Amino acid sequence: MTWVRHAAQAQSYCLRQRKRTRERPPDDGDIPRFRIDEIKDSYTTTWASKVCHKERQVTRDDFSHHLLERVIQHCGWHKVADAPHAAYPTLVREFFANFNPVIDVPESPHRYKTWVRGQWIRFSPTIIDRYYGLTRTEVVPLPSPHELDMALVARYLYGRDDAWPLATPQFMHDQLTRELRVLLIFVSSNINPTHQRTRFTEHRAILLHHLARLRKIDLGADIFEFIRELGIAVDSQHTIHFSCLISGFCLTQGVSLFPIEESDPPALLLNARSVENSETKIAAGGGRVHIAPSMNAGEDYPDDAAPAAGSDLSIQLAQLMADQTEMG
Repeated sequence: MTWVRHAAQAQSYCLRQRKRTRERPPDDGDIPRFRIDEIKDSYTTTWASKVCHKERQVTRDDFSHHLLERVIQHCGWHKVADAPHAAYPTLVREFFANFNPVIDVPESPHRYKTWVRGQWIRFSPTIIDRYYGLTRTEVVPLPSPHELDMALVARYLYGRDDAWPLATPQFMHDQLTRELRVLLIFVSSNINPTHQRTRFTEHRAILLHHLARLRKIDLGADIFEFIRELGIAVDSQHTIHFSCLISGFCLTQGVSLFPIEESDPPALLLNARSVENSETKIAAGGGRVHIAPSMNAGEDYPDDAAPAAGSDLSIQLAQLMADQTEMG
């Protein structure tokens, strides 16, 4: 029966998650792990069981004619999309357990520094910019909901006139145009990560709209703030993001690994096959896959117009088949 199979799959997933998050006491080789004794207790109760999500490598050849590649090129996110650094989950959890709570306070003697395994390392928006090879030229600040007509944003993202008001409390992944669904997967893994992929907030909708129109964001500052907020907020959130980035800049600044410390397997590639599998799951789950008109990245729509839908169904179907051919 279907429900029996689903229950078995859920149980198997839970067992895998427990195995992943049950951390064995490492052989630390006399490397100091905690800045003060109290942090060891915090590590055990708060951080040791958190799941470390990893950034995804993009197979860019699969998207050479798509919006995702245009965004990567325009924003200079080549290294953000390339093969990420190996992720060392124990190191990442210790990074957060020892995180400097006054890292951005001007009077702090350790401003823009945090303690990892016996040393203070630099951590700031500039460090992230250097690691990824980013620049802050041509950055366009992300607008607030009060500065945008959300009806236009919804019509742009969904590619149809009747997108607003939303039929659901939040924006839905399966309602996006095909190219924007791919962009959202990348954003949700490498730019502004989240474990929730089927629906998303107004803020994420604005970010997606901003990037799709080729408006560059200050990614280094955004990632720094994302990690800082996670580091200083002890809450029930079970997920750590940017594991590859954190591992990378720790090791490039001389942080030591334990004599025996294993990295996690890399995350699933973001490529044509993984997108096709995602589309299949959406269709199987009853979600509608919209055939969207082609959009020019960076195009601004007038206040009284949404992206025009193709009037001829055969043209739309031909466009869809061309998109599928381009994605392999």
